[in-house]
Amino acid sequence: MSKLHLGPGSEQPPRVDGKVRLYSMKYCPFAHRVILALSFKKIPHDIVNINLKAKPEWYLQIHPEGKVPALVDLDGNVVVDSTVIVNYLEEKYPDPTLYNKSTITRDLELLDHYDKIVKVFSNCIHKRDSRPLQEAVNEICTYLVEFENELKNRNTTFFTGDKPGMLDILMWPFVERAKALPILYKESLDFEKEKFPCTMKWIAEMKNQEFVKENAVSYETFAKVLEASNAGTIDYDNI
Repeated sequence: MSKLHLGPGSEQPPRVDGKVRLYSMKYCPFAHRVILALSFKKIPHDIVNINLKAKPEWYLQIHPEGKVPALVDLDGNVVVDSTVIVNYLEEKYPDPTLYNKSTITRDLELLDHYDKIVKVFSNCIHKRDSRPLQEAVNEICTYLVEFENELKNRNTTFFTGDKPGMLDILMWPFVERAKALPILYKESLDFEKEKFPCTMKWIAEMKNQEFVKENAVSYETFAKVLEASNAGTIDYDNI
């Protein structure tokens, strides 16, 4: 595993026998999705971190757009895009499953709707949303109501049932980083927790999962990364 974020002039680390390879960036929420799925399924893997501001030349041969995550399977097959990768892992390594057959159609629909939350969150952290923070969060909350009602109607701890699944894993990295927003904006935030009791219970239960704890990312550190990145002074290895 490469703890440092590799850049120009670096050599591509040799593959490790019996392990899939994930190209990542330590603080990227999209790469975090894949790491959670790999950990949940206990798939042997190694991680190579990429400096996204100064990418190694060899990485563009793996992912021509230079983005992360990118997964290289044991047979050399390259898969990109976090949602595509996690679904690929579910198909290739089906045990334990990430889907509940009785809710899979609705789960896929909810995943599509969750992209609205991800878009607002991404625009906020990258300074592409000029609104006051509270207005942006209020918009997120209007989308979150659907997920609150879904948990209430299913009467389950997680969206998949008594264990986390696809929807839980793909949602989590952004929830884990949510408290970075007030730090980045230097504004107070009013989130009406009492309107989302099922969601708050879900968050508490997700935090208790071993695979989540093993791969947790501090929202304070995430805020520092974004502040440095937005200022053009990012050093991924010295945050």
